[in-house]
Formats: sequence, structure tokens, C-alpha cells
Amino acid sequence: MNKNIIIVLVGGFLIAVLVAVLVQSSLKGKKGDESGTPKVQILVAGRDLPIGREIKEGDIKWQTWPESFLFDGAIIRQDNMPAQEAAKGRVIQAIKSGQPVHPGLLIGETKANFLAAKLKEGMRAMGISVKAQNIAGGFVGPGDYVDVIVTYKVNVDGRPNPAVQSMVNKQASETILENVRVLASDQQAIREEDKAKVARTITLEVDSEGAEKLALATRMGDVTLSLRGIGDNTQKKQGPMTTDVKMSRVLKNLAQAQSSEEGSGGKVRIFNGQDVMIMNVRQPLPDQE
Repeated sequence: MNKNIIIVLVGGFLIAVLVAVLVQSSLKGKKGDESGTPKVQILVAGRDLPIGREIKEGDIKWQTWPESFLFDGAIIRQDNMPAQEAAKGRVIQAIKSGQPVHPGLLIGETKANFLAAKLKEGMRAMGISVKAQNIAGGFVGPGDYVDVIVTYKVNVDGRPNPAVQSMVNKQASETILENVRVLASDQQAIREEDKAKVARTITLEVDSEGAEKLALATRMGDVTLSLRGIGDNTQKKQGPMTTDVKMSRVLKNLAQAQSSEEGSGGKVRIFNGQDVMIMNVRQPLPDQE
């Protein structure tokens, strides 16, 4: 074999080996740089979070982040803290999936305007004055669900009316709202203690129609909150209201007796100028017919 050809082949082989070594060294250097860069885990959105959404499981997660690119307000993972414990509250500005979660984008339960953020879409917060006997002895608090009952006086025409007298005398009571969430007790939107606390004001979550009913009910009479059991979502079938006549056997018997007495005879109005006289007319006996 020609000596020149052998020299060329050997030289090409040595150059190839040298290039391979250089490339490998370069790659190792880059990997070393990457592994040597300090990193931390910060809190980011696990999905798109709209305004008003309360943070739930799966909404936020930890993501590896170069320490050199950290920014003020980043929520950094400490030890093995679960993401769900790192941030709570409602979103006050839309957050895109993968976007870092900044504390300023959330409103927590300790902030003054938490109540507004806690309202569900389309709902209103309505406060009513109460007494201990109107809120289950003080056991009604934030997070409970109640029925709203109003008791009021009924203006009944003084003229004899058997149909009305058999239904109501002076008082009536009815349930106007069911399964209503309690938002706050006085100025407390969080239940801090397990013991009963007598509040002066209870704030309820209602829709616009419910707010109107509550406003009217507080003017008509006394409002009572009936505490529901946990998980009780039953709805009462619409039926007749509760009245004093229906509740009291005495009033019911009096109404029946009066109706019977009035039914035993008729009444005739006699007009004499501006004077009106009402005369009772006896019904004829059976043997006189």
C-alpha cells in the first residue's frame, strides 16, 4: 500500500477521534452547568383559574424554577409542603395554567372584603337583625344552612266573615326561604369557636328575589332562622301557611261555633235614609216549611 495513503488514513482517524473527544467534553460541560444551577419549586396554576374561583385541589401545583429567575412575591416550597396548603382563598384576577401564583392574586379569609369574594355568582349578602331565640339559641353561625320564617299580624276585616274566621284571626307564620347559607355572624365570616355565640346580626346568602323577600319580611314582622342539619337539602312542598286559628284548637272551635251560629239564621240590612239597621232573621223550623 502506498505510504502516502496510509499517512492520510491515519491522520483522518486521529482527527475524527479528536473531534469526538471535543464534542463529548462540550456536552459534559453543558450538563454540568445545568445541574450546577440552583433550583427551587414555586407555586403555579395547575389549570386556568377564572376570577372568583375558590382554590380547590388540583388548581395549583409546584413547579421547578431556576433560583436566578425568582421574582418578588413568588411562593417557594418549604420542606415537603403540599401545594394545597401553600395558598387558599379566591382568585381576584384570572390566572392562566402554568402562571406563577402571586399572593396578590388571591384574597384570603382574613381580609376585609373576603365576604364579597365568598359570594357565589348571582348571589347577594343580606344582613338581618336577630335575637338569641330567633337563631336557635345562638347556634347559627357561618357555614350553616337555615330556613327563614316570618311571623306577622294579619289585618282582618271586622265584619263577620266565616270563611276568613275559619282561616286566621290575627297572626300567621310561613317559610319564605329554604336552605339558605349563613355567610357571617356579626362581623365574623369564620367560625372561630365551637361554642354557641349570640349574634345581633346574621348575614345570609340569597339571590335578588330572596333579598327582596328578606327586606319585606323584616318590615312585616319577626324573622326566625330555623337551623338545618348537616347535608339536609330537602325542600318543603308548598302548602297552606300556619295561622293562629289552625294552630290553636280554642280559636278553631270558636270560629266553627261562630260560623254555625251565623249559619242558623240570616241577616237583613234595612236602609232608612243615612241609617243602616241589620236585623237577624230566624230560619223557619222544619214543621213550618
